[in-house]
Amino acid sequence: MLTRRAGLSALAALSATGLARQASAQERFPDKPIRIVVPYAAGTATDLAARQLAGAMGEVLGQRPVIENRGGAGGIVGTEIVARSAPDGYTLLFAGSQTHAINISLYRRLPYDPVADFTPIARLATQPMVLVVPSQLPVRNVAELVALAKSRPGQINYASSGIGTTAHLTGSALRVQAGVDMTHVPYGSGALLFAGLINGDTSLMFYPWQPLKPHVESGRLRVIATAGEQRLPWLPDAPTMIESGFPDFVAASWFGIFGPAGVPADRVTILAEAIRKTLENPEIVAGFAAAGTQITYMPPAAFRGFINSEIERYRKVVADSGAKVE
Repeated sequence: MLTRRAGLSALAALSATGLARQASAQERFPDKPIRIVVPYAAGTATDLAARQLAGAMGEVLGQRPVIENRGGAGGIVGTEIVARSAPDGYTLLFAGSQTHAINISLYRRLPYDPVADFTPIARLATQPMVLVVPSQLPVRNVAELVALAKSRPGQINYASSGIGTTAHLTGSALRVQAGVDMTHVPYGSGALLFAGLINGDTSLMFYPWQPLKPHVESGRLRVIATAGEQRLPWLPDAPTMIESGFPDFVAASWFGIFGPAGVPADRVTILAEAIRKTLENPEIVAGFAAAGTQITYMPPAAFRGFINSEIERYRKVVADSGAKVE
């Protein structure tokens, strides 16, 4: 009898030890490196922001995330990879407005659902678009640009990095809201995009600040407005599109971190809190600002609501642009 009791006590002790180890393992999340998939090529604005975040985030988590670039098809390739990954919190996606708000209206067949197939972890930041023109174009503000476009119907071209990109949709929004006849010119190459604009082959472009900065500082391009809700600290003299007579004109790319659908709530909380702390790091704040990026942290529940509202907002923007991709 004593032997049986001793055996049962030992078994109970082993079970308790096993449960304790399991609980301890769960508490230690993450206990191995996290993979962050960037659905664009290395060196892009999204990739640079992800790499900047990863280093500081690793200090908070105790595990440095590993960046994996899986570009292709407007961000679809890498985004789908994460959607089909195990929901354990060890595979995340660094993506944003293109993959989770625009593509669902742009592509006739999208191999993922931006809401049902993902767990929103946190919104990180936004990049308000900046309106530039070639320095030789005789306009100094939006009113003069619109007047020029109206005086030359069909002759003013606006550039973008491709059909359905934020640059394209923002230029289209100006065309619609200003009631002007302008032509969209998409470029597949960043080098050709800037060469065409600087040479005057195209007349205007909305784009994030970081790639524009060297061309503006050299005098080859001129900033005439920004598309944020307020003036940007790094371009304090540039009026917003709202100030320029377009009260509803706000256009900005945004970034966020996502997991596959079904990531455990406790792990979502750990990741979201780590991101929040990382975004308070002075080096991250300064680095993002230098890249023309505003930190606009949003926790999981609020981020989910924001994504839904952005999907609805872009339905009309995409429809007005006429853009569709097979």
